Parts: sequence; structure tokens; C-alpha cells
Amino acid sequence: QGIIGVWQFWDECQNYIRVLLITGRRIFTCGTNAFTPSIGNISRVMDTVNGVARCPYDPRHNSTAMVTEKGELYAATVIDFSGRDPVIYRSLGNMPLRTAQYNSKWLNDPHFISVYEVGLFTYFFLRENAVEHDCGRTVFSRVARVCKNDVGGRFLLEDTWTTFMKARLNCSRSGEIPFYYNELQSTFYLPEQDLIYGIFTTNVNSISASAVCAFNLSAITQAFNGPFRYQENPRTSWLSTPNPIPNFQVGNDRGPGENQTERSLQDAQRLFLMSDVVQPVSTDPLLYQDNIRFSKLVVDIVQGRDTLYHVMYIGTEYGTILKALSTTNKSMRGCYLEEMRLLPEGESEPIKSLQILHSDRSLFVGLSDRVLKIPLERCFLHSCSFHRFHILSTSNSQCHDTSPYIHSVMTTDIWGLIHISISLFNMYIHL
Repeated sequence: QGIIGVWQFWDECQNYIRVLLITGRRIFTCGTNAFTPSIGNISRVMDTVNGVARCPYDPRHNSTAMVTEKGELYAATVIDFSGRDPVIYRSLGNMPLRTAQYNSKWLNDPHFISVYEVGLFTYFFLRENAVEHDCGRTVFSRVARVCKNDVGGRFLLEDTWTTFMKARLNCSRSGEIPFYYNELQSTFYLPEQDLIYGIFTTNVNSISASAVCAFNLSAITQAFNGPFRYQENPRTSWLSTPNPIPNFQVGNDRGPGENQTERSLQDAQRLFLMSDVVQPVSTDPLLYQDNIRFSKLVVDIVQGRDTLYHVMYIGTEYGTILKALSTTNKSMRGCYLEEMRLLPEGESEPIKSLQILHSDRSLFVGLSDRVLKIPLERCFLHSCSFHRFHILSTSNSQCHDTSPYIHSVMTTDIWGLIHISISLFNMYIHL
């Protein structure tokens, strides 16, 4: 009743599951629990612990989480009821660490998108208000990185990351004055190629426009090895300053704390924003389109007639899925294949999540009140201006019509077989 009195919205005071992670034979869950986050470990015995700093209070807050191979939980969320204390937090393993509290230079009203464990680092993808932007308020997309063996500081940065760094991600159309897609909405990591796909959009108060850009992990590493941007005081500009530890190495198994000095901790406290921007694999986005907002992205790797292709499934704010193709050579290029309409004529709602189940060759689509299942092999012949491309099913390498229907995997609020409208796109193909 107290929660209802404060927020006035019954819908927000339910238990929304915001973290659902599989670790071995256990499922790790964290729900908002009516603005009292609680964690459960579903196994033979139900364990419940405090979910603060592991998932948000409010179901509307964007957050992300991951359990590492060693069982550590990395979460990016807000730690307080009001949502004013964003945090990147490690728990359930080594010493708990977090980002600096109430420091808008570290995290400034962030919207967390995704997190990945890559080697000795953990990478977080987000968008936030750009503190270094001198002319008005704007949002930049970022990639942040911490060392998994970080042990925090001594005297300075106690219980706080000493290896936290962040860099801007650039996704823009080239020109005399580039057109920027500043707001990251979704990412997908292909570990086989150290490649990260991202959906970027314009601000909601601007014209509707969306793009897909891809980034090599080596480009991200290059930015983190470069100079920093530093502001001496609030009245001065952000200026480039040399990196005191270029080609940074994580260090021994005991962590960076073994070689900490007062100077290195001072540097870690003030130097965290990189000066260089992470550039995508191509000058222009792989795909871009006006008057539409992309929301989610997954990527499948498919063997074509002569090479491998990346097949992108792009969810939109309007309840449609765009299927697109990207080459895997050095001059990565993209083109649209088809559009799938998931909802009846006249209805629209955002695609909330997309997941590929490779064993079943299916695409699972999450909406606000249902989950839909779509076969990946739909056996239409599509034409791009640079290739003709067949998608084969896994059955004897022959193409079978797997029925152009979507099946609901929930028992409530479904409407049976849903028609898919197909349209070939000839717009904004980057060659």
C-alpha cells in the first residue's frame, strides 16, 4: 500500500523480472519486487538475497547483468529508489566493487544496454549525457571497460574500480557535416570474429532515423590505449592528455592492486574518459533508414554460395522485424531482405527482445505480453544489388518451406497464425 501511495501506478508495483541468467544448472533471477529488488537462485533450494545494485527498483530503468565463468555477477543498474545513483557493480565473488558514487563524470544519467565478458575484461555498452559536450545537452553512446581482477584502491578509490575507462562510439553518415546516430539501443556480440553490432537512433525529440554500425574489438582496444580527455575544473574545457599507461596490461593474477601507488590511484580517479572515438568498420553505417526507430538486434552467421554472411534480424518500435544481410569481407556492406509484420493491421508495439535458438533454428520475439516464435529458414529468394543469396534449412542442405507462420509460445492473449507481410527494400543500401 505504501508503494501505491508513492507512485500511484499499480502496474509498476508488480514483480518484474529484470535479470534472468543461466549459470550451469542454476538459474539466477532478480526482480523489482514492488520497488524492493530481490534475487533468487532457482535450484533444489530457493535462495533469496538482497537485489540492490543487482537489478533496478523501477521496471522502466534500463539495466544489464552477466554472470562470468567464475560465477561473479556484473550488473549495471541504479542502486537507489530515486534512480539517481547509477552503478556498475561486481558481486558474488571477488571483493565487491562499484563505480564512483554520485560522480556524474563517471556515469551521467546512463541507460545501460549490454555487458560482455571478453578475456580479462568486462565490457559495458550504454548511452548517457555527454559531460564533455560544451554546447548544450546531448547524448553519446559509450563502451566502458573494467578489469575482472581489479581489487579496488587503498586509501583512494576504496571499494571502487581502479581500471574503469569509457570511450565514445561513433555511428554516423559521412559528409561535410556528418549526421550522427547518437543513441545506442541494442548490441550483439559475435565472439568468433570479435565483432560487435549495434543499433543506433536519433533522439526521440529529433526526426526518426536509425542505423546499424559494427565495431571491431581491436578498434575498441585501440581507443582505450590512446590518450584521455580531462577537465581540470568545471570552468575549463575538456582537453586531451597523454595516457600514463599506454598499451595497458591487466597484470598478474592478483590484480592491478599489486602495483598501486598514490599517483596511479590519483590518475585512475581523474582519467577515465578516452579522447579517441571508437570508429566502426565502415565509413557509413551498414544500414540506415529514416522515419523508423529500430529497437533490438540479433545476428546469425549463415553459409552462402561463396562465403559466410551475417543475417541481421532488426526489431522496430512498431512491431515489425527487418531481415538484412551483411557481408563478412573487409568492405562490409549491407542490404535489406524482407520485412516481417508481427501484429494485425493497425496495431503496433515495440519489439522488447530478440533471441535466436540455434538448435531449433528459430527466432524468439518478446513483446510486452507475449513471446512469438519464427522459423529462421523461410526459403525466399532475395536479391541484393551485389549478390544473390539463398538461405538453406539444416535438413539435408535442402531448402524447405518451413511455413511462413509465427507461433506463440504463450497460452494467453494469442491470436493463432499471424500473416507476415513481405516487402523487398530498395532504400538506403550502402555499397
